[in-house]
Amino acid sequence: MKTPAKILVVEDEGIVAFNLQQRLQQLGYEVMGPAESDHDSLALVARERPDLVLMDIHIKGERDGIELAGVLGSDFQLPIVYLTAYSEDATLERARLTRPYGYLIKPFSERELHATVQMALERHDVQRALVDSQTKLEQAMNAAEMGFVHIRPDSGLIRMSGAPAELAALPDNEDQSWSAFLERVEPAARDRFLLDCAQGQLRRHTLKIGGDNALAHWLQLDAASNGPGVLQGVAQDVSEREGARSALQRSHDELEHKVQERTEALRQHLLEVESFSHAAAHDLRSPVRAIAGLSHLLRESHGDALGEEGSALLGRIAQSAGRMGELIDALLRLSKLSHAPLHPVSFDLADVAREVQRNLTEAEPEREVRFHIVDHAPGRGDRTLIHSVVENLMRNAWKFSRDRQPAVIEFGMEARDGRAIYHVRDNGCGFDNSQTQNIFGAFFRLHDERQFGGFGLGLSIAQRIVARHGGEIWAQGEVDRGATVFFTLE
Repeated sequence: MKTPAKILVVEDEGIVAFNLQQRLQQLGYEVMGPAESDHDSLALVARERPDLVLMDIHIKGERDGIELAGVLGSDFQLPIVYLTAYSEDATLERARLTRPYGYLIKPFSERELHATVQMALERHDVQRALVDSQTKLEQAMNAAEMGFVHIRPDSGLIRMSGAPAELAALPDNEDQSWSAFLERVEPAARDRFLLDCAQGQLRRHTLKIGGDNALAHWLQLDAASNGPGVLQGVAQDVSEREGARSALQRSHDELEHKVQERTEALRQHLLEVESFSHAAAHDLRSPVRAIAGLSHLLRESHGDALGEEGSALLGRIAQSAGRMGELIDALLRLSKLSHAPLHPVSFDLADVAREVQRNLTEAEPEREVRFHIVDHAPGRGDRTLIHSVVENLMRNAWKFSRDRQPAVIEFGMEARDGRAIYHVRDNGCGFDNSQTQNIFGAFFRLHDERQFGGFGLGLSIAQRIVARHGGEIWAQGEVDRGATVFFTLE
């Protein structure tokens, strides 16, 4: 239940004061007093803190009602309603200067009394709420280093308050010619500021004020037209934010410069590596071809004189020379994978797997191998390079399952978490899962070369191709129970 408002009656005529007290109590108010003099009134106010004062203009004491009202309004912020039988202009003008909440001209009805008191109380509540809001707004603006800004472009005047005024070297909340202010604004932003002011709108307009970056400050203005020739809004010190942004931009520019330098260095390095690879391949191929050719010629021309053992040695020399040539070609292919251009297209990887199956069975038709290839495995990438991935993985499965009767090789695909995962699985010799991180390294071998052959480059090539497509590749295996290699393309 709402507490009744406390009203102090200041009236030096006893009968009038008693009648007024009775009427107020009947209307539901709590009545204090009555007080007859300024001294009694001040004592009651200090002790009881009323919500409203009904003040007769002519009272006992050193001060009349108007003077007393001025004291109560300034020291206690109390709402005053005057009670008077006088309505002359001079008296009313004096009373007006104290900013009263109402007048009641004697005699007045109970309805007039109730309406005037109620409106005065409600107005005072509104004003107190407004003052409280203004106080909180000022506190918030001070905490955010904000203040108000008023600009009159036609008159060339500007006014700021709070921290922004100090930052702009302007007196707090005073109209000043904006010429001195504009001289401190960065020249590059000055014309735009004047243009926006002329158009009557400043939206998050940031101005750099001062000299060098080390001494500069930034103000952000948000203002709009508030009548003819007037812009009104808020200003904020955003020096810390803009300083951090400038530092971040400098760091970004420096990093961009370093990236460009290192990219160019890497490009030059790749060109040098490619040039070296071609030169080395050319220089190595010539002696290798010579060894193979001379070995063949020696066997043809002097095979009988060499005997069986000599011919066998020549055969091993020729075989090693041929293997060396194949290794040089494999290294060249591996070096080109890092920077060869991609030509992505959509195609079915299952078709690629069936093509590899045909090539493998035609090369060794005597082997018993069961292939399980999914009907469709759509994907997108460079068809030639992805063909190399599938072929390398299926050739590995073919090679490492040669001791199985029958060997089983599977190519499949499944959708997981919105992406396609392809796999090649076999029932071959498998591998220890502790070696998973090593098997994709160039020339890494898990098995004896004499048993399974190869250079140890197939998985390394597959990994580089998959990485170029933004995908991943990984493997799972178990000794003597086969292996599965998975890969994605994006």
